[in-house]
Amino acid sequence: MHYVDELLPEALIAAPGCPETVVERMLRVAATDFYRASLAWRVTTEVVPVIAGRRDVELELPADTTPLRLYWVRLDDAPLDAISERNLPPAREGTPTGYAKLTDHTLRLDRVPQVNYRRNGLVAHLAVTPTVQCDDLPDELFYAHRDGILSGGVARLMAMPNVLWSNPALAQAHYALMADHVTRARREADALSAPVVRKVRYGGL
Repeated sequence: MHYVDELLPEALIAAPGCPETVVERMLRVAATDFYRASLAWRVTTEVVPVIAGRRDVELELPADTTPLRLYWVRLDDAPLDAISERNLPPAREGTPTGYAKLTDHTLRLDRVPQVNYRRNGLVAHLAVTPTVQCDDLPDELFYAHRDGILSGGVARLMAMPNVLWSNPALAQAHYALMADHVTRARREADALSAPVVRKVRYGGL
């Protein structure tokens, strides 16, 4: 969904006289702020092959996004422990049991794998935020969070000083609306990402 095009008409009405390019910019910044605060854009990566002899693994994320938080990483369907880069052990062969984040897209395993992991490679679950260059949001995210992003964009526009559309009081009201949407979005994302607790019932004799 090209979210800026969808929200632009409503934002222009809220800021009469504002140049369209400024409104577009504020909507993009609002989307970045919304997902940075809510951590509501959760992504589970495709399986990334891990090659024998290579410790570094490159994550593939949606275009024009920045990772915010890693929730879990699995290799061969087993969870890996998160460790700091400075605590990475020297390069030794073995079965990886942990990882460190080197850059936004690169993880380094704590052991040099001795075998290839292809179909059973590395999978990560993380929160991302769109950059201001991002044009498209997944449809389900846009429809769930459109009002929060719009409120954030309108708040930024109305908070601008010395312009015809400036309205500090309404800006605060829209910031409050955005904050409510952020809280709700984060709660819903956390609920969807929560591990399933399976109850086992044992029958008696």
